[in-house]
Amino acid sequence: MKKVLALVLAVMMMATVAFAAVTVNVDGGIVVPSKKININRAPLDSGDVDTVKDVNSENYSITGIKYTEGRNLVESVKFNDDEDRVEVKIKAAYDLTKEKNLEMEFTLKGKKVGNTKPTDVTVKINATVANEKLIKAFENNDDTITLTSDDPEVQEGKIVEIEKSDDGETSYGTLSLTAADSDVEVEVRVYDGDKLYLYSEVDADTDILKAYADTDADITFLTFKGKPTFNATATVRFFKEEGTYIYANNDGKLSRITAASAGSAGQTAGNVKWDEDEGCYILKARTLGSYVFSDKPLKVSATSDGTDAGTANPDTGANDVVGVATALAAVALVSAAAVSLKK
Repeated sequence: MKKVLALVLAVMMMATVAFAAVTVNVDGGIVVPSKKININRAPLDSGDVDTVKDVNSENYSITGIKYTEGRNLVESVKFNDDEDRVEVKIKAAYDLTKEKNLEMEFTLKGKKVGNTKPTDVTVKINATVANEKLIKAFENNDDTITLTSDDPEVQEGKIVEIEKSDDGETSYGTLSLTAADSDVEVEVRVYDGDKLYLYSEVDADTDILKAYADTDADITFLTFKGKPTFNATATVRFFKEEGTYIYANNDGKLSRITAASAGSAGQTAGNVKWDEDEGCYILKARTLGSYVFSDKPLKVSATSDGTDAGTANPDTGANDVVGVATALAAVALVSAAAVSLKK
């Protein structure tokens, strides 16, 4: 009987050793909003785990998600089976101007596959979520600064902060911005202390394309993801062909802000008009949002004459960490920009 009991205890101890959870600490570094912290097999191997499998839903389940700090920063924690990793996705808080700490943990609970079962692994993540602010305006008492597509100020995740010069005199200037759609230019006065997320993109909204597939329209997009709001009214110039229909995109719902009418110079819709001299549509707004351009009219549920959409400022508008422990890669789609700052 004693031998049997000893054998049972020995088996139990072996099972405990084989399947006990180990802890892996991951330094996530600085993560830009909307991006991900990726947990693949590499950091697990570095944690002296006895039995490691590819990190996917076939081999593990995610359990016991806990937060010490930063619960409101995380959008989701889930497997990406195609890449064999867990992805901790950060919310798209593009207007974040202060660093936030993220301290969290979860357990990868091994599933028995055949005759083997991966060791349970508790993953602890420490990271900083932040937009990387770059102060460029008014530096060195220079009243002019030029930003090109190679400069980082308008890259995804970057905030431009306006700061007056050391001489204390230059406290405002004129911002001239060319969007990701080079047919769209913005001119606006900016002031000392303004913090602006100026990134824009031309990625298509597939839901809108599907909704209007039968129209056979040529549809393009422009989105200012951070919905930058200025302390002065901006002049937005859409250098599109006269007759182009321009819509505000409010979370997938379109409202027309131009009553496009080919051959009708000065045609207005709200505060948008075709300017014959400049050869473009002009919008006056304090907030830059999300825009849809079409060569054909699109049926919308909002006002059809554009009066509501034009007078109200349209206000709609992510560094994958690979092998988490060491690599940060910011995916930077860049808008071309030029800033001219005047006393």
